[in-house]
Amino acid sequence: MFDHALALYPPGSEEHELIGRIDEKRLPAHVAIIMDGNGRWAKAKNLDRHAGHSAGAEAAREITEACARLGIRFLTLFTFSSENWKRPPGEVQFLMDMLHKNLLERRALLDDNDIRLKIVGDIDKLPGKLREKLREAEERSRPHRRMQVNLALNYGARQEILRAVRAIVSQRVAVAAIDEKLFAANLYTAGCPDPDLLIRTSGEQRISNFLLYQIAYSELVFTATLWPDFRAKELFRALIEFQGRERRFGSI
Repeated sequence: MFDHALALYPPGSEEHELIGRIDEKRLPAHVAIIMDGNGRWAKAKNLDRHAGHSAGAEAAREITEACARLGIRFLTLFTFSSENWKRPPGEVQFLMDMLHKNLLERRALLDDNDIRLKIVGDIDKLPGKLREKLREAEERSRPHRRMQVNLALNYGARQEILRAVRAIVSQRVAVAAIDEKLFAANLYTAGCPDPDLLIRTSGEQRISNFLLYQIAYSELVFTATLWPDFRAKELFRALIEFQGRERRFGSI
């Protein structure tokens, strides 16, 4: 099963050895990642923050391809939070422009790896041209079946929960008919299994308003590695750590 992943790395490499330690029968169906540390990575190298975001985009590309080749079915990347609008306008504009550029230049990543793209978050507040390209990318990739990548853009979990409540109220659903299945169907992530594994980079150990409902039973892995340095071998180590845990879901 891992032949596609092994083909990326030469025999004897650390990545090759780590893949050999992953149990293909116990892969998480859904991995979610809080991609943190671009600014600190750039500062440590005496670069501007834009360089950190560019390096972070390359890390996202590598992790996406590695997940697809391993056989992970769903990957959610926390790309731009609803709180990120507080950043300097120039940095926000750079992030928006970089997203637009990546959508144009990296179509092959979706096509070659049979990846479906889905946007989760309130994209109505994003720039018009970016919204158009996001919707085009979603539609173009709709037939793809190997993996689904959720890009969380202008996303906040509290806002998502409020949105779901309002949607259910607007449907005039009887109180007795409201259950977890209905609630989940009104979240941005409708149709996706809850994340089995949540990874946060950069040493921070908090959730930061990300998938608060969906991660009720997720395994959490925190790594000190800054996001631009989080590449395939760090992903493989996180998967090995995940597989070393016993998941009880409240039982004994």
